Amino acid sequence: MSNALTGSCHCGAVRITIPAAPDYINDCNCSLCVTRGGLWGYFSPGLVEVTGGPTSRYVRSDLPQSYLATHFCTHCGSTTHWVPLDPDYDRMGVNMRLFDPEVYASVEIRLIDGRSFDG
Repeated sequence: MSNALTGSCHCGAVRITIPAAPDYINDCNCSLCVTRGGLWGYFSPGLVEVTGGPTSRYVRSDLPQSYLATHFCTHCGSTTHWVPLDPDYDRMGVNMRLFDPEVYASVEIRLIDGRSFDG
């Protein structure tokens, strides 16, 4: 990854490397994203390197069906990324707040009405 970008959780224990800034970022207002502070860039899991840790994961149990596991640093609690529960789904979310804001300053931020999915 020649133009790779690396960000980290608050304490630096978890580091995430992505190939480049995403094409767009989702700022979701669902109850999980709002409380966990996610600002999501999307990548194929094979293009993302998560190192350090450990992380713990949270799977929502308040929905009829859960689709992803949200990971966070067990030391500082920063939300780092999410992975799909379906291993065939070729997309994961990376919390762009882990990166210097200059990394995504020129990236389109899409406001997503996730509250409509909360039920």
